[in-house]
Amino acid sequence: MPRKLFGFVLVLLIFTTPVWAQISFTLKSAPEDLDVYFNNELIRPLSSAAGHRNYRIANAGILRFSAEGYDTIEYHSDVLPVRNGIVGIKLEITNGMAEYRGEYATGRQPKSVYFSPNGQWLFVPLLENNGIDVFSMTGELLRYERRLTVPGSRAVGFVEAMFDEARREIWFSNFEDNRVHIYDLDTLEYKMSSSTGGVLSKVITQSNDGRITVVSNWVTMCISVFDSDTKQMLRRIRVGGTPRGMAFSPDDSLLYVAIYDAPLIIVVDMARNTIVQRFRFATGHGAARHVIYWEDKLYVSDMGQGTVNILDPATGTLLRSAYVGPNINTIALSPDGQYIAAASRGINNPIDYTRPGPDFGAVYILRADDLSLQEKIWGRNQPTGLSFSPDGRFLAFTDFLDQNLQFYRFHAGR
Repeated sequence: MPRKLFGFVLVLLIFTTPVWAQISFTLKSAPEDLDVYFNNELIRPLSSAAGHRNYRIANAGILRFSAEGYDTIEYHSDVLPVRNGIVGIKLEITNGMAEYRGEYATGRQPKSVYFSPNGQWLFVPLLENNGIDVFSMTGELLRYERRLTVPGSRAVGFVEAMFDEARREIWFSNFEDNRVHIYDLDTLEYKMSSSTGGVLSKVITQSNDGRITVVSNWVTMCISVFDSDTKQMLRRIRVGGTPRGMAFSPDDSLLYVAIYDAPLIIVVDMARNTIVQRFRFATGHGAARHVIYWEDKLYVSDMGQGTVNILDPATGTLLRSAYVGPNINTIALSPDGQYIAAASRGINNPIDYTRPGPDFGAVYILRADDLSLQEKIWGRNQPTGLSFSPDGRFLAFTDFLDQNLQFYRFHAGR
């Protein structure tokens, strides 16, 4: 199915009334308090509720959306950007670290995004479609190339990816069929699949020496351990909670596992297949989600508390914690180790989190050493997948509920 490059947003013709008739629209914006001008005059909403503002204009004309510190954008009222009956406007920071390069349609519920090691492709696993969308880099723009599927399978539920450069392979997890699917990294051709032996398989991580590859299984609360050469599952390790992100210690003797039921990291001795430490890094409820090991520090996101945290990997001591935003999902470290990007899905819809909430989510850029906020990049409905390019020049993230991929040029230190 062909894909279309967006400008700022998806543009649809939604008003067919004559130009002399009144035009009404509902606005959801980021920032929420941006100003709306019609034919150069500031207009006020008729009403507002749950993050939406309702407007009526007397006839067709030019609408301008602006806020201090952001680039202004304009649309003719006949071609306002609409999704599901809502005009969605997000502004970009003027001269920010992240320079907007475009938005691209994806399949349903884009769960994550990954740059290939050579920066040639972006891979977007789809939770509600059969397969993985592939985009190729063309200068500083993306082009939809194709969708990878598993021969003979109709399963949806693709979640995460892992690159094995030594064996020239990509591994994708699928939580509907509880398997990992392996493709050739150079040709993107399907190679094989292996069962994880668990239920709702999610994150894939490889040891630093490349000998073993591990997969976390949500429902069965275990880690599947594979031989990276033979693709045979060697064993399963029970972790006593819902495992999500994982990271190996530099010598591969330990595996740090984020436990989604609590603000908790468990430490697994990989030689003995046993839990040897538990790092509870906050009080109260929490949901540890992703973990990154970098230069003798553990970076951990907590979706329940909306925080990014730095832990001592030897003792579990909390070195620093910062509240970032609601429902922190993915975190990614820039290749130079200077920045942590954190995707915030925004506030959940009170009825069902799979429906758009009252606000747009955002991606936050933090300094890795002290977690100080450097920049906030507005997303749309539930920014989820997040990735830096291998050279650190680009940043991409997905809007889970909008079937959307956002692409930015990243200017470190601007």
